[in-house]
Amino acid sequence: MFSQLRQIVEQFGEASTLSDAMNLLVEQTKSTMILDCCSIFVTNKETKKLSLMASEGLDNQVVGATHFNLDEGIVGLVYQKGEPINLANVSEHPRFKYLPSSNEEQFKSFLGVPIIHKREVLGVLVAQQRLPRLFNELEESFLVTLAVHLGSVLGGTLLDLPDEKAPKRHSLHLQGSPASSGISINKAHVLQAHLLLSDVGIELSDKPNSEMESFTNAVQACADEFSKVSITLKEQVSKDAFMLFDVYGHLLKDKALLSAIELQIREDKLTAKSAVKRVAERYIEQFESMSDPYLRERAVEIRDVGQRLLYHLSNRDDEKHDFPDEIILVAEEVTISMLAMIPPDKLKGIVSVRGGLSSHVAILSRALGIPAVLGVPLRLKNVAHKNIIINGYAGTIIIEPEASLIAEYQILLDEENEMKALVELEANQAAITKDGCEIEVLLNTGLNTTPDVFKEQNFSGIGLYRSELPFMLNSAFPTEQEQVSAYQHLLEEYKDLPVTMRTLDIGGDKQLSYFPITEENPFLGWRGIRLTLDHPEIFLVQIRAMLRANINTQNLRIMLPMVGSVGEVEESKRLIVQAWQEICWEQHVTEDQFPLPDIGVMIEVPSAIFIIDQLAPLVDFLSIGTNDLTQYLLAVDRNNSRVADLFDSYHPAVLQAMRLILEQSKKNNIEVSICGELAGDPIGLLMLLGLGYRKLSMNAFNINKVKYLLNKVTIPELEACTQIALKGHDGNFIKQTFINYLDEKGLGGFVRAGKK
Repeated sequence: MFSQLRQIVEQFGEASTLSDAMNLLVEQTKSTMILDCCSIFVTNKETKKLSLMASEGLDNQVVGATHFNLDEGIVGLVYQKGEPINLANVSEHPRFKYLPSSNEEQFKSFLGVPIIHKREVLGVLVAQQRLPRLFNELEESFLVTLAVHLGSVLGGTLLDLPDEKAPKRHSLHLQGSPASSGISINKAHVLQAHLLLSDVGIELSDKPNSEMESFTNAVQACADEFSKVSITLKEQVSKDAFMLFDVYGHLLKDKALLSAIELQIREDKLTAKSAVKRVAERYIEQFESMSDPYLRERAVEIRDVGQRLLYHLSNRDDEKHDFPDEIILVAEEVTISMLAMIPPDKLKGIVSVRGGLSSHVAILSRALGIPAVLGVPLRLKNVAHKNIIINGYAGTIIIEPEASLIAEYQILLDEENEMKALVELEANQAAITKDGCEIEVLLNTGLNTTPDVFKEQNFSGIGLYRSELPFMLNSAFPTEQEQVSAYQHLLEEYKDLPVTMRTLDIGGDKQLSYFPITEENPFLGWRGIRLTLDHPEIFLVQIRAMLRANINTQNLRIMLPMVGSVGEVEESKRLIVQAWQEICWEQHVTEDQFPLPDIGVMIEVPSAIFIIDQLAPLVDFLSIGTNDLTQYLLAVDRNNSRVADLFDSYHPAVLQAMRLILEQSKKNNIEVSICGELAGDPIGLLMLLGLGYRKLSMNAFNINKVKYLLNKVTIPELEACTQIALKGHDGNFIKQTFINYLDEKGLGGFVRAGKK
């Protein structure tokens, strides 16, 4: 029986629609277990009933028309208990309820197992036979296994279930992850790569020179393609987002990547397409195995570039660029090259089956202000050219919505457009609350770029510059001079503002291709300051480069990541002072002429919270990395889909930790700021202001929104909300406290939960 399990699961996954999948599952299960009846009941949250959605054995007329209360019948008992119920003669049970017109009276034995996903009972899978008997343990195990697979699918799908009192609806609601907020109502336009890496076989060629010429031409064609897109988007997004296209340019110039492909062509005698496939798949495998989402995104980039190279190597010119006026782009995995094909004024939404919140597509969609939902469990062939509603606030999409839904969402869309217009209208206002409290708003950047477009917004400096990019774009550790050039550009662009550079934060889950590290638990492993202190030659070269780049501007601040002990700071400072004294001597400047930059530490390891008294005398400032701090406090990897819903930025423990850090900082009279995503989140912003934080660093696309909110709120009101929130037992209570406040101020649109 278990030999058929894989086949059933595979066929279930390949079905065109969820309805077809459930019908196939009951049919295959009935056949495999030699049952007389197999049925699926699904929970309808709106009506609080269990609806019969598929059956092989009961009369067809009752499917879709049968509804149990959640506490009714044996099916309701399985739902309530959340565990299997195995009965030899179901009609003898006091909770038994007969289904009229179903011919159910012929079935005696009953086995019902709950369909559960993330602790929630989504339905019940039922097996029945005519002869009275108990199902054996093997049969029960088999049905439980099928219910687990069914639960994982239902968990990502919001079904339009039949309601006995409501007319039948045909729209399909699907749940994904909200990557970029906003509402969009348009037709879906499905894009797929013309030639996948997996489509290419390994073939030999006896003409390596000809293959190399074809490969060189394909590389140039790709480079020209991305260059055209860059020119188109340059005036529409910040340089921080614009530089995403430069990453593709770097890949097409990467000596290690190009040399590896050339080696396959010349020495292994492969065709150009085969060489691209082999090398690209090796790189993809390496990056996909990494835990860090930022580095995993490199796999997407390499796959995208590899498949564009295959397209040009195939000498194809069949792409149509005649898009309708407005579309929602839908793809298995939306890539930068797909976005390159669509004029920005026509792109009104993005839906992707794959992709994470830190992906480049997510970043770019937010920069362009385009609603996006990623990780949506849908089949592309069922979506093409259909009407779709995207709810980027709730992370849901609705396929083929009825007129009433379209009308409701059109109202939300109109309100949203009005809100955006108001935000843009006040974009140049100072970062100050309604009652006159000035807030320092700083910028997070990580792509070695300086977004001029945001200068007019009066932000106070760079609160976090992630220095990993020069290391990621090289095939070996960058030289000191290469790093000087990268850092100097940023420091000079912002010569009148402070620029906080975080030292290299790699290791464990953030690997470099030329410096691989294998660990069983990378998140608790060799990373950040731990790694660079173990390799002072890497640390000293970077510090020297930062200091040399800072000689003329003297606006550098150095920040140490992943600090967990006083000893790490003492050793880091010793090396920094050593490098600084060397630079002073080499450049013939006195220590008074070239002062040591401010040195700070990131508070992201929980242990650092409890040693602020000891850290304060050693450093000039503290900066809280709320993303990692929350992960470590809650022991939750937010990129792990199994526990991602447990990642809660509003968890009481996070709120209490933020309060404790601020209290300790004030006691020691040391500057403290926020550089995690919490600062750019409307609720997080209000929570931090209510606690007493006054220095916040965020991504560029949040600055306008944050400044608008600042101008509308008062500190005493936020302090009162925070006092209420501090008494909360869970994140929902804390979140709702601030949502209620925003609603009272007429600002609820910034945190619209959206229709589900």
